[in-house]
Order: sequence, then structure tokens, then C-alpha cells
Amino acid sequence: MIEHAGHLPGLTREALRWRAVGHSAWGESATIALPELDEAQAAALCAHVRDNARARLKRMDTARIVDAIDAAIARLLDRSHPLRRKAEHLLPIVTGYDRETVRLGLTGYLKTFRRPQLLRFLAEDFANPGLLDGFQPTPKGGYLRAHGPELLLHVWAGNVPALSLWSLICGLLVKAGSIGKLASAEPLTAGWFASLLAEIDPEIGECLAITWWKGGEAAAEPVLLRAADTVMAYGGNETLTALRATLTITTRFLPHGQQM
Repeated sequence: MIEHAGHLPGLTREALRWRAVGHSAWGESATIALPELDEAQAAALCAHVRDNARARLKRMDTARIVDAIDAAIARLLDRSHPLRRKAEHLLPIVTGYDRETVRLGLTGYLKTFRRPQLLRFLAEDFANPGLLDGFQPTPKGGYLRAHGPELLLHVWAGNVPALSLWSLICGLLVKAGSIGKLASAEPLTAGWFASLLAEIDPEIGECLAITWWKGGEAAAEPVLLRAADTVMAYGGNETLTALRATLTITTRFLPHGQQM
């Protein structure tokens, strides 16, 4: 059985090229199919996510986004849900973590993104979270409104299960159209989460995409990097330095690298 990774609204699975990658651990094996976009497909994906975010996500009440995220996380926390069962089966094979570590780690980590915690995130960053929904009066007079990026590109790294959800969820909370680059060592959870969101709230599902490319080699990479107005990237310091050098001067770069 082959597990297809990613979430690619506006593109059909049959039109894409897929790279099959085998993984083995704990006496079991699994094959993960990673999407490889050409330049035209990458450009179409960027336009789809950006345009839908402008037309839908940025006009939504933040409460609706919070509720959709909470509902998706609740399903991933339910050990009887098909995706949770799939995660507990495949993630140990793909990442090398033992099954009990994956089971306990997922449960503990996913609880970080329930509704009360999401509301706390917003309160910590915005004295008045209503700034994300419309203009709000300020104590000194006048009005302010907060806007997230038009198109936020996440570049993930590492093999920690579900780590990608942190930046992806934070991007959604500020109503950013988001495209995520899967880490080769953990290419599954972000796509599963995006698919759940699309099932729960189809409009939100059109405003984010999850894909993959081989860094520095894929035709899609420069297209995606040019289209994003903000890039949030994880990885080694050398990798992040090289990535920064490929970005335009107007692109905001948020690196998360090794601490020296």
C-alpha cells in the first residue's frame, strides 16, 4: 500500500508526478508518495491558495478558524479515528520513533492546539484579538487592524511527529494563506491535518496546501519562493543561510535554526 502525502487544492492527483520513497523500521516497511510539482503546477497552487485566502480566509471570523482547528485536532486525538490509527501505524516506520513514544507524544503535543490554548495564543500576541477581524479603537485614539501574510511558505525539517502543525496553525490563526514544504523525514502529519480541515470547513481547506520538493533541485522551488511574501523555515544554519540567499529583498524571512 502506498500512502500519498500532501494536500493540493486545485490540482488533481492524476495530473501530478509522484516520487515513491520507501521507509523501514521496527521490522515493518511503508512507501510514501511525495508530490513533485512542475513550474506551472507550482504557480497555479500559489495563485489558488493566495486568491482563496484573500476571498475567504481573511474575511472569516477568527472564532470560525479556531473552531475548525479544534475540531480537526479532536479527531486526531481520537485513537479510534482512521487518521489517528494510520498515524500510530505509519509514523514509527517513517520517523524511527518507537510506537509508544509516538502514541504518547502525539497525544501530549496535540492537546496544545485545543480551543482554550488557541485562544490563549491569540491573547498573548494581541491585546485585542478582534484586530484580526476588523478595525478596533485604540486607547490613544484612532483605529488599528492586524493583517497576516498574503502567502506564507513554511519550510519544515526533521523527523519529530507533527512538529509542522505549530507554524501551520499559527499561520491560520492570523489568516495567512499557507503552503507547507514537507520534511522528508516526517512527510505525513501536515497533509493529514490539512485534509481534516478541508473536510470540516471546505473553505479553509482551499486556503492552504502541503507539498514537497527536493531542496535546491526542484523546478517548483524558485516559483514558490518568489510567490511567498513571508518564508518561515526550519533546519540547520547552513541550510537556512543558503535559503535566505535565494529570497528577494522584500521577502520576510523567519528562520528557526540551531542555537550555538
